[in-house]
Amino acid sequence: GRVGFRTMGCFFSKEDKGSRYAVGGETEVGGDAAPARIQSTSKSEAKTEPLVAKPKLDPKDFIYMKRTGEKLLKAPGTINGQQFVIDRCEDCEIYILDECDSLMIDDCVRCKIVVGPTTGSIFMRDCSDCTCVFMCRQYRCRDCKDIDTHLHVTTRPIIETSTNMRFGCWDFHYEGLEAQMRSAGISEWQNFWSHIYNFNPDDATWSLMPPERTALAALEPLPDFSELEGVAEALADGARPPLCVRTLGERDSAPKEGCLVLVPACDAHMAREICDMAHVAKVSLVRTNRCQLTEAWAASFLEAGGAAFHAELCKGKAIGLEFGGEGCVDAMRGVASSGGFPMLENPDQYAEWRYMGVEG
Repeated sequence: GRVGFRTMGCFFSKEDKGSRYAVGGETEVGGDAAPARIQSTSKSEAKTEPLVAKPKLDPKDFIYMKRTGEKLLKAPGTINGQQFVIDRCEDCEIYILDECDSLMIDDCVRCKIVVGPTTGSIFMRDCSDCTCVFMCRQYRCRDCKDIDTHLHVTTRPIIETSTNMRFGCWDFHYEGLEAQMRSAGISEWQNFWSHIYNFNPDDATWSLMPPERTALAALEPLPDFSELEGVAEALADGARPPLCVRTLGERDSAPKEGCLVLVPACDAHMAREICDMAHVAKVSLVRTNRCQLTEAWAASFLEAGGAAFHAELCKGKAIGLEFGGEGCVDAMRGVASSGGFPMLENPDQYAEWRYMGVEG
């Protein structure tokens, strides 16, 4: 379903900063955290189905608080979709390599923080001089400064009263990431990392990192965790990650020439091959999106763009690949036609596709 942003004054209220952490239904300090998932059993159900005891969760396993100069890891399978908290850490390297429900980061300084697929939100408050690599449904920050974030997010990233916030596209990888993304319902083709919404345009500042700046370069040297074995080698020298795609994003210097290739869900595996061919041809991948199209909309959209309608595009979520740069139309026309995929060549005409299905 649709995931909406919380209203101002809820998660971002500063009045009761110690009352926000809850884990598996148990509140460590108080109760301003997102409601935990609660399962109830009626009396009639209890008579027919025996209750199965669930392991009791220890809140201390889901929080890093007041840590200094440490290398901290939560390996795959240690969080299992629970909420997590990082609070008042300094000079730490923190790797959350598991699926989370939501994550709160407060008052951290000079930390490197990597967070795997998060089904809900990542909130940062009062942090400074940090390097972050995040994958989530929602990203929001308040009162932060000097933060570099390589981001994969399925909604618009939101910044509030924050300065010198720099964003780049997620291009990290580790063993188990693909399964976690599937479990979290996050697609590698839906990432709005550069579509920033600034609540305070007069005093909050942000920019996009240079396209060649990678997450690996920002994190190196990686900690000596077995879970990260081989990662540095696989991503060395700006190599593209094996799962997620690196996009150019919404830059002021965006290329004037562009084209959009649409791939039906049944041919999703071909989207990666098309990106590979574009890379070889030195064509920039500007944006990707994955969304459900209706036949009426798709037929009108394609006809306006001079492309033939394909009913398969409306069966499941279609993948769109937007390429840009001088010569990209000629380079990609043959690729698209050889696969039987429709291609549109007018960025003004296909612009409405870019944010279809965005959740926030």
